[in-house]
Amino acid sequence: MNTRRGITRELARYATASRYAALPDSVRAEAVRAFVNWLGCALGGCNEPSVKVAAAMVARLGGAPQASIIGHTQRTDVASAAMVNCISSTCQAFDDAHLPTVTHPSSPAGGALFALCETQTVSGEDFLNALALPIEIECRLSNALVQAPSQFNPGVYVTGLSGPFGVALGVGNLLKLNEEQMVTAIVLAASQASGFRATNGTMSAHFRPGHAARCGVWAALLAQEGYTSDDDLLEVKHGFFDVLGPRANLDLVVDGLGQHFELFLNAYKPYPCGIVIHPALDACLDIRQQVSPELKPVSATLRVHPFALTLCDLRTPVTLLESHVSLYHWVAAALVRGRAGLAEAQLDCIHDPQVAALRARIEAVPDETLGREQAIAEVSFSDGKTIRSHILNVRGSLARPMTDDELDAKFRAQASGVLPSAKVETLLRLCRGVASLPDVGKEIADAMAL
Repeated sequence: MNTRRGITRELARYATASRYAALPDSVRAEAVRAFVNWLGCALGGCNEPSVKVAAAMVARLGGAPQASIIGHTQRTDVASAAMVNCISSTCQAFDDAHLPTVTHPSSPAGGALFALCETQTVSGEDFLNALALPIEIECRLSNALVQAPSQFNPGVYVTGLSGPFGVALGVGNLLKLNEEQMVTAIVLAASQASGFRATNGTMSAHFRPGHAARCGVWAALLAQEGYTSDDDLLEVKHGFFDVLGPRANLDLVVDGLGQHFELFLNAYKPYPCGIVIHPALDACLDIRQQVSPELKPVSATLRVHPFALTLCDLRTPVTLLESHVSLYHWVAAALVRGRAGLAEAQLDCIHDPQVAALRARIEAVPDETLGREQAIAEVSFSDGKTIRSHILNVRGSLARPMTDDELDAKFRAQASGVLPSAKVETLLRLCRGVASLPDVGKEIADAMAL
């Protein structure tokens, strides 16, 4: 591996030239699915406390009324709208996830690009291309950061590192930046990348991707206005990868650009919690369906991929946000209630005596022979029987992806808490047909207007 490969400029050149016409039909279709999932998540989370706090802060700072805060009548500047709308789409832990790296690529990209589209006329085709581009770049950068031989620290929140890059290049593409400006946007994005997994389970966890969205917007806009930089920050000594991913294989970032798409390794969540919890959830829901509702779960033993415990080994959540990263809570809730939806993240479920008691009787064992999409559960019930389930491909995985109908149902469930049913259907129709819209920002914003 040549660690000095000039990937900064290669990325800039690719982002400058990227156009909808060059995208395969399958990529275009997947970009639509990513948009439907992102906007549904943004609507679903728009009234959560972390969003209200962020919206109040940007109002206090007095940003120009350029773009909508989704689910509110408030408008603010593009960078602040990007941040708040990104927070909305992540705060219920229902956003997408790139399976090899657990990067959440669409939330920073969607928040930023939709905000920009409200300030200029952007066609549906240009919008979808600009959305597919940052998802691709974020996932590729994350691959190089977290995969061997990189010596990446898993305590760093990878979306906070790769998100600013994707946003900067997607926004830069819509702004029609030239190659030199794109290089500067990359350098400015790198200079703002940040985030720590230690903030999981708090409002600060949702600030991380929101900050990435805002940083990417700033990077592209500053580059457009004439900021300059060097052209090798990603690969140079003491640069991005040398500091944050020593020994990283930089070829993973750029090889096959435009031919191989990481977008197809991006998954949409059927459950509102950390994606590494999902295989165990599938196993326990499978078991729960095999027994009478009258039978009570007594104890459970789980075998899971080690990463599930690295990220979600919180036995006793106290808050809604902590529940998002508690393997034990979701397994207990699924076994007691027979479901795993937004209601199971609420305080009444977290403090349900039956759920709390069962959490204490769950053993989770890391098993390196299991893939991230796999889990084994054994559950004992009050009649003395023990039932086992082995999940080979979790729901939402590449082998069992969420269908369009399932994504539409998820969108309706999230949007219906904010908009009347007729508006929900109109909005979903526009999202599904976004490629044909002449002015994405205006038409989508008008459909969501309160």
